[in-house]
Amino acid sequence: MDFLKFVNSNAVRGYLQEIRYQPTSLEAAWLVYQCETASLEEKCAAWREIIETLPDCPTGSRTRGLKPEHRDSVYTFLQAYIAQQEQLAAAFLQADEPAVYDLQYQFLPKRERFWRQWRTVDENFPTLEACLQAVPRDEGEVRQIIVRKYNAEGDFLMAAKFLPDHRLAFAEPRPGSLYAMSMEKSEWAVYTGLLYPAGPSEQTLNFPLPFRPGDLLYDPNSPEATFCGGVFVAAQTDSYCHRFGFFQWEDHPDKIIPHVSRIMDCEYYPAEELTERHRLLSLLSEFLKGKQCGWDFCWDFTTFLTGYHDLLLPPPADSEGTKTDGSEDKIFLSVEIAKVPEGTDEDDSWDWDEEIEEMEQEWGEEAGQEQKS
Repeated sequence: MDFLKFVNSNAVRGYLQEIRYQPTSLEAAWLVYQCETASLEEKCAAWREIIETLPDCPTGSRTRGLKPEHRDSVYTFLQAYIAQQEQLAAAFLQADEPAVYDLQYQFLPKRERFWRQWRTVDENFPTLEACLQAVPRDEGEVRQIIVRKYNAEGDFLMAAKFLPDHRLAFAEPRPGSLYAMSMEKSEWAVYTGLLYPAGPSEQTLNFPLPFRPGDLLYDPNSPEATFCGGVFVAAQTDSYCHRFGFFQWEDHPDKIIPHVSRIMDCEYYPAEELTERHRLLSLLSEFLKGKQCGWDFCWDFTTFLTGYHDLLLPPPADSEGTKTDGSEDKIFLSVEIAKVPEGTDEDDSWDWDEEIEEMEQEWGEEAGQEQKS
């Protein structure tokens, strides 16, 4: 089986397949887990094939309550995880007792190329089938469905993910649910100990990525209306563990802030789609692509760029009344940019600057003489 087919991002999947990357058993298990388009049946089949075909290795998990055999072997862990998911799925699908269901769904709106949205249906449903049938199909492309199940008393039992064709994708005994509270510590450790979204597996994953500093990227699951959502500039993205990026602050588009993104789900963002609002991102992208400097300097440069841009902007109209007569006390920033010939070292650069200063001084003296004459 090509376990790379479970990668969500087209850009990342294509790159890993191009370099013929061979994931470890732990990496393959995680790729299967996080896949957005595979059913639970397909995931369990892939996990079993990992046990049969890939070399075993320790899980590296430090989760409290996880049994030693689950720490020492991906095989043993996956066997327990498959059994748990099948048990949870059967409990969620059981319809012998009265239950109530509510619904959320994710979709890509019509005429939208990049970012998906979540919607909640403000209605309760007496059956799972009625709940799934209530997902609108005229708003755009449905990506995934989340159904929460309650008992007759209104207690939250469990959640489950479904694919657009209504196949079960995952069973989720979320924290606070009755199923989660009824689980033994060792069972909860299996659920959260390795493949959980914020689990310790992400500390050991190290996928090579195609992205490079300065690339314009976007996460389809982080639309512009959300905090630090939308297009961003990649920085230090050589592997999965290095996933920093620079976003524009949502309420202040002239502010750039560093942020950590789920880089494995990202795609390239076309430069031609940038708007005037993204002018700072364009500058930062060009700088990072041509930078010859260390990471610390690049981080400082974003602070400088944001501050410098604020100084260049005229004050807001509503601040006119706050102006004082002490304009002579204001501080102004002046920046000179010079193009140095390629191959010039630092010492030559200083000599070149001194020559420019001498020439400017001579020009100033000549201009003064002309005025006197």
